[in-house]
Amino acid sequence: MKKTLFNILLLGILLAFVSCNLDDKNLQDKNIAKGLFILNEGTFTYANSSLTFYDPETDTVENNLFYKVNLAPLGDVANSMAIDENGMYIVVNNSKYVYKVDEKTLKYEAKLDGLTSPRHIMLIDKNKAYLSDQESTGLWIFNPETMQKTGFVETGNTTEKMVRVGNEVVVTNWSNYYQPGTSNSTIQFVDITTDKLVDEMDVTAEPHSIVLDKNKNIWVLCSGGYMPPCEPALFCINPKTREVLKRFDFAEGDYPSSMAIDKAGENLYILNGGFGALDLYKMSVDASELPTVPFVNSQQTMDNSPKVFSTVAVSEDGDIYLTDVKNYMQNGDVLRYDSDGNFVTKFEAGIVPGAIMFN
Repeated sequence: MKKTLFNILLLGILLAFVSCNLDDKNLQDKNIAKGLFILNEGTFTYANSSLTFYDPETDTVENNLFYKVNLAPLGDVANSMAIDENGMYIVVNNSKYVYKVDEKTLKYEAKLDGLTSPRHIMLIDKNKAYLSDQESTGLWIFNPETMQKTGFVETGNTTEKMVRVGNEVVVTNWSNYYQPGTSNSTIQFVDITTDKLVDEMDVTAEPHSIVLDKNKNIWVLCSGGYMPPCEPALFCINPKTREVLKRFDFAEGDYPSSMAIDKAGENLYILNGGFGALDLYKMSVDASELPTVPFVNSQQTMDNSPKVFSTVAVSEDGDIYLTDVKNYMQNGDVLRYDSDGNFVTKFEAGIVPGAIMFN
């Protein structure tokens, strides 16, 4: 009787294992549809980062996608993504490498390593890309086709998010934690033809978000830093003349932490508030003052459950996506709103959902 029971249990385990592998094989042979990727950072040092894909047309979600396709973990603290005709690139910060996968199937192709603290990618062309770094004072240059480092742009500061304007890339200097003698309150201009630093401008502490608007002006959002005097601020800058066109100062105690812009380059979406209680604000690039009424209130959501918003992104059709990291230990959610701020749906992602990229 015991032997029969053991055989039944063993058969059940084998069937579950075969079923899982069949599902993964079907996924490996399937092209990714149009939709959006969510990169889940995971818990620091736990190497439990993951990749989520959401199809807004069918309202379906697939979690742990990188693992299911490649049967390998993504790594420790996945930070950002980029995609072009060569493939899709996934930056894994604490593991200190960048994965290249097929842009349709997500199958592993190559890995760029030998890095210190990679953060964000700016694709220049099929043979050149910049990679920012939180610990090194500059930008790595690498070839996206070969996934080999080809040079380094020395900036004198650590580097974070970037935006391209013509033949220049504008880089935010967000952190000086690992380089205390450098600045964390400037933006810098790099010439992509010479790979040289050509200029820099002062803003306020921790400029972390940067976007380009319909007028070809750049907007830089600064959290203001943790140590007083904190100066959270939003800047509108003409990148050609290096002139500050507008400056908006947030209230004392505010901590603006994420910003996105719509496809038309007309409206900014900014997460702001106290620590752990960030609301979403909508602001026209033509506005003369900061908005005071939340577009989405994190404490008054559709299910009356307070949210811990972390990242905002806007799709081509104007839908707004907000990540809810909850307690940073359990799986988070992604909330979807229409362009009028009406709740559409939400879905579960992985632990600490962060960067969002539309495919």
